[in-house]
Order: sequence, then C-alpha cells, then structure tokens
Amino acid sequence: MIPRSLVLALLFAVPVGTAAQDPAPRGAVRAEVAGAVVTIDHGRPGLGDRMLSDLLAMLPEERVWRAGENQVTILEASGDIRIGGQAIPAGRYSLYLHIPTDDAPWSLLVNRHQGIALGELWSEAPAAMRDEPWPMLSGYAAIEDQEVARIALSAEESGSGGDTFEIAWTGDSLRFSWGPAAYTVAVSGS
Repeated sequence: MIPRSLVLALLFAVPVGTAAQDPAPRGAVRAEVAGAVVTIDHGRPGLGDRMLSDLLAMLPEERVWRAGENQVTILEASGDIRIGGQAIPAGRYSLYLHIPTDDAPWSLLVNRHQGIALGELWSEAPAAMRDEPWPMLSGYAAIEDQEVARIALSAEESGSGGDTFEIAWTGDSLRFSWGPAAYTVAVSGS
C-alpha cells in the first residue's frame, strides 16, 4: 500500500522525473519590513480541471500541505520580523500550511527544516537541481519538532478565484490564495 503522504506529494506536484524535464513555474516575492529584506520562493501549482476542495480532502491526517509545488517553499529574512504577531528571528525557513477539515482558518507553519536535497531522493536528478531542497515525503510529523511558529491566518475574499497558487505581499500582509481560498497575515518588524 502506498503511504498517503506519498500519494499527496504526487497529487500536488509534477512527478520528480517530469519536474526535471519541465519545471513548474516558481514564484518569488520580496519586501522590506522594518529594514529587514524578506523573500519567499514558492512553487505555483495550478488547479487545472481539479477542485481545490477535492485536493484538500486528500491531505494526510496531520492536514499539512507544503505551501507550493515540488521544491520546499522558503522564507528568508535578513532581520527579525513578526508574522501574525509571532517573533520570527532572522534566518531561512520552510513554510507549510495547516488546513483543517472544517471551515476553520488555515495556519501558516514556519519551520527550520530546509528539506532534503533532490539528489538524496532521486539518484537521476539533473546536476543543476541535485542540491535543491524538496519536502520530506514521510510527512510533516517527521519535522514538526523544528517548527518555529504556527500562525493563524485570516480568511479573505478570494477575488479572482485564480487557478494558480500564489503568495503575494499586500501592503503589510502576506496573502496566500488558490482557487476559491484566500488567507492573509500581518507582517511587521520585531
């Protein structure tokens, strides 16, 4: 039997072999927050003919998704910041989303674990991608002890209902949107 986490990883991502040949588009957002430069690099999966509710229903028991596609979503901050009022020290972090089964708000998970180099997961990884960080396929529970913060997000009107997952800066907030779902969280200096 195939573990649910592996099924989910394959569902939300282009298979590793395909990704190396035709990488999914990446997104990068950058902002200055109280003198600190904050960047987020993330994958941008598209819904295509799938329904977001159907995909989210397939999340594993821990209800955590890697907030992007293929490679780990990475947040880097050159100085201390606050996200949703919680202190995030300067550094490099992986981002995940906790998505409950009911209509409760999503949460942003900020984690110190940087992922596993693609070369460790796939012996045929192209040289240019061998060192790229990829999520743990065994599930978030394996790295939960490295979580720095779990931050409640505020539901927002989606507006566009766009097909592609997006992370964007909107004034002093981060916005996560995909299909009919959109959530925001305030970001400020420490």
